[in-house]
Amino acid sequence: MEREELKPGDIVLSYYEVLGIIGRGQFGTVYKVKGIKGRYRGKILALKVANNPYGIEYLWKETQTLILFNHPNIISLQSYLFKKEQKELYVLYELMDVGDLKDYVQNREMTEREAIKVLWHITNGLAFLHTRGYIHSDLKPENIFGKKVLNSIVWKLGDFGLIKIRGSVSILDVKGTLGYIAPEVFKGEIHRSSDIYSLGCLLYFVLRKKDPFHVEDRKEKLRRNKEGIVHVPKDISPKLRDTLEKMLEPDYKKRFRTAVELREHLVREGLT
Repeated sequence: MEREELKPGDIVLSYYEVLGIIGRGQFGTVYKVKGIKGRYRGKILALKVANNPYGIEYLWKETQTLILFNHPNIISLQSYLFKKEQKELYVLYELMDVGDLKDYVQNREMTEREAIKVLWHITNGLAFLHTRGYIHSDLKPENIFGKKVLNSIVWKLGDFGLIKIRGSVSILDVKGTLGYIAPEVFKGEIHRSSDIYSLGCLLYFVLRKKDPFHVEDRKEKLRRNKEGIVHVPKDISPKLRDTLEKMLEPDYKKRFRTAVELREHLVREGLT
């Protein structure tokens, strides 16, 4: 039985005061909290609470992954606690005060310069994963989060519940979000270059406010995504268009193989 959502003013684990709800997902609820004592006293943080079997399993996998990561373009995990008797998992993260990329893009017009900045930040975070043998496998705007730093925004990669270790993936493990899935994934294959394709779909979304396979009918969208052929808009500047075309190449062997390779290309082409 799932417990009721916490309300502003509620005290959690004796250390955190709930300020409000940031969002809800399949795993559970995310709260904005303030530390009232201990090492996080006075700090504003994000707290994910999972109290259903699926949510706990998903969030536990993310927690065990994030413990290993420390990178400026990957969301930072601060602490976690599993209450075995109540079957509740509490995970504390840095607060991403800009919110997710999907909402951010839909509420404004993005320039190419801003789109390239998002691409650069996420490519750096992804390169960190790829050099350690991981595949994120669920890159999409809802899993990218922004944080204000001085007069700028730093974009960070989040949501690691579907992360894979390279070479350990079975067909049953293959998942993702329609509109952002590399075509080979539908055939039971996943590679680090599959993340590059998803990142290309994400970049397309930033530039056009929709994924490259957007259509109302889900079956038609699925057909288009499986085919994987994207017509990159011609009004994008030549260097960025060429980059996006290579990222969205249906044949994974012809894409950038890893985020490290993509990063080197971006530097070489002056797209940073």
